Amino acid sequence: MNSLSNLRLLDLSFNKLEGSLPKLPPNLLELALKHNSLSGTLSKSSFDGLTQLEVVELSENSFTGSLQAWFFLLPSLQQVDLANNSLTSIEVWKPAGGNSDLVAVDLGFNRIEGYLPANFAGYPQLSSLSLRYNRLRGTIPLEYSKTKFLRRLFLDGNFLIGKPPAGFFAGDTSVSGSLGDNCLQGCPTSSQLCVPSQKPYAICRQAYGGKPRS
Repeated sequence: MNSLSNLRLLDLSFNKLEGSLPKLPPNLLELALKHNSLSGTLSKSSFDGLTQLEVVELSENSFTGSLQAWFFLLPSLQQVDLANNSLTSIEVWKPAGGNSDLVAVDLGFNRIEGYLPANFAGYPQLSSLSLRYNRLRGTIPLEYSKTKFLRRLFLDGNFLIGKPPAGFFAGDTSVSGSLGDNCLQGCPTSSQLCVPSQKPYAICRQAYGGKPRS
């Protein structure tokens, strides 16, 4: 596959492909392999030299392990869909010089643990971010409410605590999505962002081995 130097679009979605990702064609613009049975980690060696890659659709597979910082720093990356896999952690660095074309990231329905990466706020064009239904904890970074472009934010179905940033509920905000089904305090019930309701206190207490700290 790596020898297909003129290949720009690869779509093998909705098949029964197994195994790990091979070394990808060097001039690829769009990669779509959703709804297969691919597994293993996302290796940097598979994506080496892909300076023009804009779209990655790998949802509904069985990828595991950590999604490391190099992935989001692919120079032309715009859209990422890795929802419905078994990823367990993510690492996010700010792009050098604040330059990135990344617009949309969907990492929902994985097994990602740890804290929300504040560095997502360093991607100047990012308008849609979903980390819903993972195993994230801690507070929502204040930086998320200060970005100029973020318009869709789905963080529901985690174990987030504390109060959500007040900037999400300011009169001039236009952020849609959901912060529901977490362990947040003070999420205004009048806001659509707070739907559905938060988890029962007993579940939150158990998740934190005691009383959740704000």
